[in-house]
Amino acid sequence: MNEKVVGHFLTYKRTMLNPADFGIEVTSRRRVKGLRRDEVADLAHVSADWVTRLEQGRPGATPSVAVLLALSRTLKLTTAEQQYLFNLIGAKLPTTIETDSDSLAYLTALMTQQTPNVAAILDQNLTISDWNSSFTKVYGDLSQQSALARNLFWQTFRSPKLRRLMPDWSTYAAHRTAQFRQLYSTMPESKFLYDVFTAIKADSDFQRTWQALTTQLLRPLPLLLDHPDLGDLYLTEIPLQTVTQSSYLLVQVANDVATSKKLV
Repeated sequence: MNEKVVGHFLTYKRTMLNPADFGIEVTSRRRVKGLRRDEVADLAHVSADWVTRLEQGRPGATPSVAVLLALSRTLKLTTAEQQYLFNLIGAKLPTTIETDSDSLAYLTALMTQQTPNVAAILDQNLTISDWNSSFTKVYGDLSQQSALARNLFWQTFRSPKLRRLMPDWSTYAAHRTAQFRQLYSTMPESKFLYDVFTAIKADSDFQRTWQALTTQLLRPLPLLLDHPDLGDLYLTEIPLQTVTQSSYLLVQVANDVATSKKLV
């Protein structure tokens, strides 16, 4: 942790705030630019001592995630600035469930433009929330399924259709198990992920990889599908995460001309 840089950044952001935005009257006697430390502390509902220690760059001043989030809100930090602050502290910025409407609109447009490649939007739990026509052609329509049934990990172990599509399903399942462990470690209090775990934990293939303690981030993954209507499909799955870390675009790109023609 670089205490001096943290202190300089927080001080700068505090002095850039307009007291009037917080209902604080500015008189001719006020000599402080922006907000005072005690005002930031009061607005953020943290101790003034924490603000002072952080701004002065005192060694060992490592605030909790709750304190960092409270200061971020009060200082009106952008997502990029929050990420920068958390990086300086050596902490992880929690993922959020919300994705602003503009970003989601752009993501949806990008997903649609992937056609004829298979593409879907997933939330932070890797639950599919939207998909393009090629996805429906390959995997079917999910519109009548619950959020749990649309979760990528639930589908891996609970969807007979998905198992039938993949000749090398065991390898695919091993990747998904390792990815589930990695994701669950970032949100151990998530009730939804616990529900997913409860639904798939009895599967022997899941348990085999789970007990091996393997972890894996989402990464490009080669796929071979044996589709009952389309025949063999050779794809590469490419995950793209939004800067807010709240959504993913999962694209399965055709690896050969024959596959591309079948997806049209």
